[in-house]
Amino acid sequence: MNVENNQDKNSDSLYARENRYCWFLVKRYYAMNFDFFDMEPHSHGEFEIMYIASGSCSIYSWTTEGTEEVWKMKEGEYVIIDSGTRHKLEVVKGVRCRILNLEIALLPQSGGNGGITIEQFCEQSKSLRDFFKLSAFIYKCYDGEGTLHTIITEIHKQLQNPTDAGEHRVMQNLCLAQLLVELGRQRSKKYRSDGGSKYVSRTLSYLNSNYDKDIKVEDIAAKIGVSAAYLQRLFKEQTGKTLVDKINELRIEKAKVLLETSSLPVTDIAISVGFNNRQHFTYTFRKLTGCSPSVYSKHKGDYQVWAFK
Repeated sequence: MNVENNQDKNSDSLYARENRYCWFLVKRYYAMNFDFFDMEPHSHGEFEIMYIASGSCSIYSWTTEGTEEVWKMKEGEYVIIDSGTRHKLEVVKGVRCRILNLEIALLPQSGGNGGITIEQFCEQSKSLRDFFKLSAFIYKCYDGEGTLHTIITEIHKQLQNPTDAGEHRVMQNLCLAQLLVELGRQRSKKYRSDGGSKYVSRTLSYLNSNYDKDIKVEDIAAKIGVSAAYLQRLFKEQTGKTLVDKINELRIEKAKVLLETSSLPVTDIAISVGFNNRQHFTYTFRKLTGCSPSVYSKHKGDYQVWAFK
């Protein structure tokens, strides 16, 4: 259930019409593993995206009238919490949960400064226009293909990138534009045709069950009853990724969980998620995460940055 409301009453709302001429600035973010957490109810001036990368948790929210809603969250699900919405996170003791978080402010873009605006994207995208028509204090969705997970991870990576400030900002804006478009696509009922979705869904199911094996495109195609060429084209059109990219991404995500939670040697982890050798695994891991498996394991995937000016 979505808590729908006219958010235009909240001048900081993501959905307020006057904020279409704003753009985004990430104010806080984190990627954290929780074994237990009971947050105090709070609200803030930024809208928030809370993505459940693994495990489960509960998110509580309250409308301006004080009505309480409980959102049971599991792996691959996320919520968008509008600014000013009172909410809290709860992770039950003994239930491990990994959460990726973004808190994003809206900054007005004055005329003539060449800044990107939400309105510019809405003019080009029906799914975004539809998205902003469906205002909600809190909105829950499922990232079935992991596309949003990849985008949020890349935003975190860019926020930690100590490169030239101007270039750094450009790269952040590109990632934030991707985020906005993907949120619109996932919320749009017309994002995919029913027929194509069936084959992509079956492919993703096959990959999730067989990521640790030697996977060939021809084998997947034969399994779901289409040609390899058609499957590759369809998968790329609907996910924006090649099958090889998706396989590697899935394997690395599984490897990250093992690096965070086990003491297995890196070579054993590489083999257990489907890589033939440690060198290829390390290269792919660094390419997708920005660090080596050993560094990731040392920090157990945790990082947290609270202040952005």
